[in-house]
Amino acid sequence: MRVLAVTHAYPQRSSRAHGVFIHRLNLGLRELGHEVHVLQLAEWCPPWPLAAVDSSWRRSHAVRDEMLDELDGIQVHHPLTITPRPSRFFSGDQWEREVRTLARYCLRRPRLAQADVVIGHFMVPDGYHALGLARALGLPSAAMAWGDDLHAWPASRVGWRQRLRVVLSGVDIPIACSRRMANDGNVWLEEPRRDWEVVYGGVDLELFRLADSRDAKRRDLIAGVPAAQSENAKLLLMLSQPVRAKGYVEMLDAWVQVRDEAREWRLLMAGGGAGDLDVEREIADRGLGNSAHWLGPQLPERIPELLQACDAFVLPSHNEGLSLSMLEAMATGLPVIATDVGGHAEVITSPSEGWLIAPRDTAALVRALREMTAAPIVRLNEMGLAARRAAARIGSPLDNAGRLAAALQRGSPSKTHGSVLEKMASRVAPGDNRHADIAR
Repeated sequence: MRVLAVTHAYPQRSSRAHGVFIHRLNLGLRELGHEVHVLQLAEWCPPWPLAAVDSSWRRSHAVRDEMLDELDGIQVHHPLTITPRPSRFFSGDQWEREVRTLARYCLRRPRLAQADVVIGHFMVPDGYHALGLARALGLPSAAMAWGDDLHAWPASRVGWRQRLRVVLSGVDIPIACSRRMANDGNVWLEEPRRDWEVVYGGVDLELFRLADSRDAKRRDLIAGVPAAQSENAKLLLMLSQPVRAKGYVEMLDAWVQVRDEAREWRLLMAGGGAGDLDVEREIADRGLGNSAHWLGPQLPERIPELLQACDAFVLPSHNEGLSLSMLEAMATGLPVIATDVGGHAEVITSPSEGWLIAPRDTAALVRALREMTAAPIVRLNEMGLAARRAAARIGSPLDNAGRLAAALQRGSPSKTHGSVLEKMASRVAPGDNRHADIAR
């Protein structure tokens, strides 16, 4: 099977964790014998130094310079799309122009045009692009919901809500990263779909494994963390993007109430990517400098050892699809406190495997933290082992790539996308086996 994967999120030169869960599924597909090509749109700009003339061109040049054209043997294509400025002077729709860009790019490359299926990772914008591209090529379409594409992004953007409904109702193969995400997808539809496929991201149990010696793992870590240098310190880790929706404010407010009782515990926070929160300042404003520390962005290759150096994990997110960092912590054998959002209840199915609390409930978080920090080490170790077994039930990226391949192979094109794509298709002459340039 030849798969075209459309995504705006994929590992970059300076951010290898960006979209890494998608890359791991792609690697799994390739290991199973399937051919994968990634399509990641890039905004056009003139070559340097001409790109320095306009601020938007400078941004576009910087983004394009970060993108990879090949990663671990998988080709990453970057069709160039133009965003006219100012847009009010230009007719047409930007999303539809992007669909035409993808179609033109693939139709000029027979190996891409002769694919078997197109999948968009994230329902919007990638699912919309994938749906349009699939219709232009006459292929089955799939779109996968990961979290914010159903929760956060459409909530604040009317146009995105409209496109989301188009994708959810029109895509041939709807896929969700958890069963709850499939239910959340149906909320947007007048008539719920019953043909959802569930494919978890998966976790590598070989890479994320129990620590041979936790003390040895933390030597390098605590060298730069004064708050954790006490010989008897226990480390609680929160690992996520520095945004409010991940629950940083609730966590720090809860830690203010817990720290005096949990004198042996130190809170470590880490995460990369763009954020709307200055975590270091939030820590300082609460006077938590002696019991909490911001580690900043972490390289993907460092995360397994960081988890192995810690004693427990917390993630009080407002919403998730299924947190990869939570799965990795559980696979490492850490007891976990997480909010009951997304697919978390599909992993933590009993109190012996971790704590599940309501999102945005600081009082519930305080209770869970008090119970965890007061628990004897024997109980924490037992919970850590149970957490690893729970993570194993989700399967590895390779296991889930197999589920994804099976879902894609079951799909068949059955719907049309709408007027724009019908116009695009009409530009290919009937009976003409040559792929025309349909997006002039």
